Amino acid sequence: MAPPYRDDAIGGTAMTRAPTALSHADDTAPPPMIGLSVAVGRFVEALFWAIFRVAGVVAGGVLLAAAVAITAWFVLRRLWRRRPHR
Repeated sequence: MAPPYRDDAIGGTAMTRAPTALSHADDTAPPPMIGLSVAVGRFVEALFWAIFRVAGVVAGGVLLAAAVAITAWFVLRRLWRRRPHR
């Protein structure tokens, strides 16, 4: 059985953990855990990246549509001028 450990890294408080079936005899490290502020920061960063990605796709679509519309307008104008008048 793994002995409980003392975690002085968290504000000097003594924290103990009961051994589990997955514990090893030399398991004295605290379980991997991230703080809530880190999790919230990662979530907000991912949210901003998603918003910017969608905004980039929308902006690219608008620019492509504008380029196609301008090109079509020039081509149709040329074809309209070349048509024989009655």
